[in-house]
Amino acid sequence: TKIMIKEQFEKNKAGWTRSFLEGISQDEDGNLLPWMTYLAIEFLQKYVTKKHEVFEFGCGASTVFFAGKAKKVYGVETNQNWLNLINEKLGSLDLSAQIELMENGIDNKNYEIFPQKFEKKFDIIVIDSLKRFLCAQNSINFIKDDGIIILDDSQRENYKKIFDFFADNGFEKKDFFGIEPGKLKMKNTT
Repeated sequence: TKIMIKEQFEKNKAGWTRSFLEGISQDEDGNLLPWMTYLAIEFLQKYVTKKHEVFEFGCGASTVFFAGKAKKVYGVETNQNWLNLINEKLGSLDLSAQIELMENGIDNKNYEIFPQKFEKKFDIIVIDSLKRFLCAQNSINFIKDDGIIILDDSQRENYKKIFDFFADNGFEKKDFFGIEPGKLKMKNTT
């Protein structure tokens, strides 16, 4: 584990330092990155193309990252200030995403089924916000047959039921253990 941390830190030192100092996930040039493990970021940098449509439960630096790589990004966010910051970042880079605000997401039963609003299936769904189990359960209805569902912070023990649910529904699990920009604590993105 210590060797993995050291290797990932050394490989990404400049971007890691910028992320730590500025409080937002980015590379050495200031390009925003998902606040996921470096191994997951490396996978996504190669995987995501302009043919992909992405839906995010919870938005952030990943929204900007996907907007620069994918065909279209959709999402739902529960924090107005965070949404304003992300929209400002998108605008400054001449990027766009269709993100809607649902401040009462924790109590609103439409949160976990929000992707149905767009009447399409997505290539990528990111679950990094509220009600993760319910979002995971409903995501299988909104993902294309060859799509991927990303669950961040998946090292949490209470996520076992999410992985059991996905396994019961024929999903393959791929873990990306490591550190994330600006932090040295080990975590997982699946």
